Amino acid sequence: MEQPRLFAENPGRPRPERIWLVDGHHLAYRSYFAYERLTTSRGQPTQAIYGFMRSLLRLLKEDGDCVVVVFDAPARTFRHESYEEYKAGRAPTPEDFPAQLEQIKELVDLLGLGRLEVPGYEADDVIGTLARRAEAQGYPVRILTGDRDSFQLLSERVTVVLPDGRVMTPAALQEKYGVRPEQWVDFRALVGDPSDNLPGAKGIGEKTAAKLLQEWGSLERLFAHLDALSPRLRKALEEGRESVVLSRRLAEMHTDLPLGFEFGGCHRREPDLKALRAVLERLEFGSILRELGLLEALNGAEEAPWPPPLEAFLGYTLDRAQPMWASLTGLAASAGARVYRAEPQLEELRRFPELRALLAKDLAVLALREGVWVPPGDDPLLLAYLLDPSNAEPASTLRRYGVGDWTPDPAERARAAAALWEALRGRVEEDDRLRWLYWEVEKPLSGVLARMEARGVALDTAYLQELGEELGKEMGYLEATIHRLAGRPFNLNSRDQLEVVLYDELKLAAPGRKTQTGKRSTAASALEELLGQHEIVGHILAYRELSKLKSTYLEPLPRLIHPKTGRLHTRFIQTGTATGRLSSQDPNLQNIPVRTEMGRKIRKAFIAAPGMRLIAADYSQIELRVLAHMSGDENLIQVFQEGKDIHTQTAAWMFGVRPEAVSPEQRRAAKTINFGVLYGMSAHRLANELSISHAEAEAFIARYFASYPKVRAWIERTLAEARERGYVETLFGRRRYVADLDSRVRSVREAAERMAFNMPIQGTATGDLMRLAMVRLQPRLEALGAYLVLQVHDELLVEAPAERAREVAEVVREVMQSAWTFKVPLEVGVGIGDNWLEAK
Repeated sequence: MEQPRLFAENPGRPRPERIWLVDGHHLAYRSYFAYERLTTSRGQPTQAIYGFMRSLLRLLKEDGDCVVVVFDAPARTFRHESYEEYKAGRAPTPEDFPAQLEQIKELVDLLGLGRLEVPGYEADDVIGTLARRAEAQGYPVRILTGDRDSFQLLSERVTVVLPDGRVMTPAALQEKYGVRPEQWVDFRALVGDPSDNLPGAKGIGEKTAAKLLQEWGSLERLFAHLDALSPRLRKALEEGRESVVLSRRLAEMHTDLPLGFEFGGCHRREPDLKALRAVLERLEFGSILRELGLLEALNGAEEAPWPPPLEAFLGYTLDRAQPMWASLTGLAASAGARVYRAEPQLEELRRFPELRALLAKDLAVLALREGVWVPPGDDPLLLAYLLDPSNAEPASTLRRYGVGDWTPDPAERARAAAALWEALRGRVEEDDRLRWLYWEVEKPLSGVLARMEARGVALDTAYLQELGEELGKEMGYLEATIHRLAGRPFNLNSRDQLEVVLYDELKLAAPGRKTQTGKRSTAASALEELLGQHEIVGHILAYRELSKLKSTYLEPLPRLIHPKTGRLHTRFIQTGTATGRLSSQDPNLQNIPVRTEMGRKIRKAFIAAPGMRLIAADYSQIELRVLAHMSGDENLIQVFQEGKDIHTQTAAWMFGVRPEAVSPEQRRAAKTINFGVLYGMSAHRLANELSISHAEAEAFIARYFASYPKVRAWIERTLAEARERGYVETLFGRRRYVADLDSRVRSVREAAERMAFNMPIQGTATGDLMRLAMVRLQPRLEALGAYLVLQVHDELLVEAPAERAREVAEVVREVMQSAWTFKVPLEVGVGIGDNWLEAK
């Protein structure tokens, strides 16, 4: 084999102080999952590249004299040859990862770092060889990796730096695992590792393995003294001997590869700055370009005395994300090349008729809490969100457009906000529909949401406590039933124990997909596929649902009552979803189930203040009405125009009977398809939902599209446009970029298709239309002394004076129904009550 050479000996350069060895493949793969999904404006995925570069640059900044980045070679290794199932349990490599890995390799080369791949050997073995050789030559060695196999290399001179910054030394290994570096391979062999498909010895966990090695020193001595062990351990090791020996052979690194390498000349080469800049610009890594000095930074700001001019952008910092509970810790403004700093006092905000900043709504809420109403003004993050809804967070958005970083310095935040506004305003103004969405919907909506957050909603905490006790009893009953059906008690909250019970003891047929570590899935979606195989599955799902309600709502909600207002204040996220639907957090009130008994009981805890009543108003079948409008299907339009029941009429056409002859089962089937088609429901899923055969389900779907032929045509047209443009749009022009529409993996492609034709419907209905209705409703309510307090999917909750409740309810209905003119009428159901459930 030809010996790869990296750096030639160079007597003219000093000996490097330390050798850094980077496990490139592992770091890239970890970054892929550790970072939020990040794409360029053209839809190119980049999160693995960005995460890798961030980790690498942090290393180079601290100590980057000799850095060698090692990658797995594409060829099979000796481990695959000796054990065909080696790493077979790992989840499939994400489809968009290999391209990012190749880009990473190019960047490593352009940075002037050493890069090494050795066919037939994994990066582990190359790193092991280099580490031992450098150690023998007296160099300190640091290995950047998250792979625990590297712990066998630890010594006085060799340390492992984990991606999160923790440093592993021999002493740290002993403290955490109870073994020495020379025992690590034996330890791994006993315990095994599902992610690498190392079988290990069944029944031997980490604590037991450590205890055995502490007592006997090595595997060899342990197997020589099996007679001295307990019957259980002796049996486990005798039965697992072959697996343990195999695991040891696979886990042990080869540290004697024939590599041509001279550490004396191991120095970074000069980077190719021109090519590096071109690649980073294409990847839209503005902050990295600036960090490397490849992009002109924002002009040095001149400090100026407060107050700034009114057109300035504010930068601020809070001590927590929820503004109703936060304190203002920093305040600054940016206008042109000048920076203005102020003491973080809310009184300073009175100077601004409108707050212009990133996340301006949060600052408006904070001011309103103290009785100062300053409406949120221009927020450049809203522009970014309209251009691409993946621009949901300030940090990644600023990074994407290369205009600054989301730092703790309020002056830097102010400059970044101003720069982002300048960078994006022109793009939005060029598009008539995006311009209308910003000025007529998004900007005024931020003020509506600020008022809603500051108002909050009243909560009956005594009732919630009673409900919690009731739920606890129900969970106890379910737990006892599950243990009886399992034949033994076990920890229901342990996925590993549940996996053993379901798949090993009850012998249920596991779904095909596995977790990233190769384990059989126990996620809710996997358990739903097991329904019908055993009675226990339904009880487990019910237990999980109650447990989620308890931990999400019943326990935390009373603790979130604000001491000053005595009310619950959620935080509405205007840029949180890809469809334009609002979301909420601290707490999240969007996911309280509507159809379950316990979900309805939780809604009863949301009450009106004394002298007030609650009004709940929701759009009726809004997504189907939007589908009728956007598809232009005459049959669908006619049903709504004539005020007929859509599910009964659909059933009549599908089954060839008169509407009055439609059976409850037929109407249920039609309802399932009516809503299922919006989300691309497959025949397989429909068959499960209706407990019918796959052939019947396919026939039902075919009859549905025969009844509404223009719906299918609209779906096909939408998908064709999405493939051509790379994005889909709502009726109002809100966009969502959709990748993977041409993926060769069928499941990935079909998921992208479902996303593509659902977004225009959902985004129009519960996104744009609902936002517009809220903007138009706010001034009408204000004149009547009423308040918007919650928005959930297609529903609004309003708090109104008791004596005006009926008048307010009619205003709410009128505004929601007339928010926009469609080809079909909009219907809004309205109810009044002392609590949310009663009003619903």
